[in-house]
Amino acid sequence: MKEGTGAGVYWQYVGRRLSFSLGRYATVFQAEKYAVLACVYEIQFLSRPEKYASICSDSHVALKALQAVRTSPLVQQCQKTLNDNSTWHAVGLYWVPGHARVPGNELADELARDGPPLKFVGPELALGASR
Repeated sequence: MKEGTGAGVYWQYVGRRLSFSLGRYATVFQAEKYAVLACVYEIQFLSRPEKYASICSDSHVALKALQAVRTSPLVQQCQKTLNDNSTWHAVGLYWVPGHARVPGNELADELARDGPPLKFVGPELALGASR
């Protein structure tokens, strides 16, 4: 039985590390989008004085989804949060190659692997597949 899917976030300049359990039915694609959303929430939460923030992901598909017009509810939430945040910070989204020893990305992947054993809070998705 699948243990679960996790998402991980590493904020380089403050050394903040976050691991999330997304339950047994979330897809890796959903986890990648959730990680971007968690980054934007962290930007808002930490209230750093910097006016520019970079979010790096090794998922081309997740970053492309954030540019799409027709999207899933999770992508719509990411888009809305990014747009709402733009009055306080300029946020750049960047692709980095996966498994290429990019230090922050390798650490975020490790944090994502640590997520599934954590207790998942909330209702489980009925299906992990997109529509």
